[in-house]
Amino acid sequence: MLNFENTFTRLIQNPQFLFYFLIGGVLCFIPIINFFALGYLYRVAKSLRARGALTLPEWDNVSGLFLDGIRLLVVFLIYAFLPMTLGFIIASTLFPGLDYMSPNFVLAFFRIFSLALFCSALYRFQGSQNFYTLLDFRLILNMALMLLQSQFIVLVACYGLFFLFLPLYGFSIFAVLCIALIQCTGFFYQLDIKGKAS
Repeated sequence: MLNFENTFTRLIQNPQFLFYFLIGGVLCFIPIINFFALGYLYRVAKSLRARGALTLPEWDNVSGLFLDGIRLLVVFLIYAFLPMTLGFIIASTLFPGLDYMSPNFVLAFFRIFSLALFCSALYRFQGSQNFYTLLDFRLILNMALMLLQSQFIVLVACYGLFFLFLPLYGFSIFAVLCIALIQCTGFFYQLDIKGKAS
């Protein structure tokens, strides 16, 4: 199973990481252009899913990056944005006066759970890149619950990291998605390998 500390160390020790992180973080500030950054993260996760090894792909095939960014965004809207919005509605009913970015334990729960759902759904989707796989809600929910049980501390750390860098929201988004997708994709990849071996 991927160790969070080892994963983070490998990332920051990669000579290309800082440069690629700066590119991705800057692109995330710009609407529409941020699809390229999302597409890059999609490729990082897809490469890890296919090879079982963490590599940083090049920023090439610009049209492909854009399409991959749209794919990631579709999964995010269904399995992260909608649950987080539901969480906000519930939290604002219980605690009137909240705004969407308020630090509240109900909102925190839904955000962490939504991150687990999103990572699970993306892993499922990348197996075939068929959007019909996103309709298997029960399987994706079970994957997310398994992910929460095993990687809860990592997901909480990602949640905290998001608010730590929030004034620089482009870097905040890119960093959190990068770490969460790498760690969660590695987790499911190891489960797949064990399943095939058994």
